[in-house]
Amino acid sequence: MTQRLSVDDEGLKAAAAGSADIAGALVATPTAGEVSESQPSHFGASAVDAALASARDRQATRVSNHAKYMRVGSGVYRHTDDDAAAAVVRTI
Repeated sequence: MTQRLSVDDEGLKAAAAGSADIAGALVATPTAGEVSESQPSHFGASAVDAALASARDRQATRVSNHAKYMRVGSGVYRHTDDDAAAAVVRTI
């Protein structure tokens, strides 16, 4: 007796959800507290903080895009498998 073959795209969906969570955490990461301008290192610390915030934003966008592509890929994979299964059934 034959068993039905099917695609399991749950792993890809789970990875997409995990990536979306990571992207959300990167965006939500708080910046360092304000430093008094009377401190000699204020401007240097502010510049580093701004650079880190910019890097977090870029990474969040990148990871968010990867999550979207994984969700789309999961749907395309499922659709292709369903179409192929239907084609096999029609030929049998």
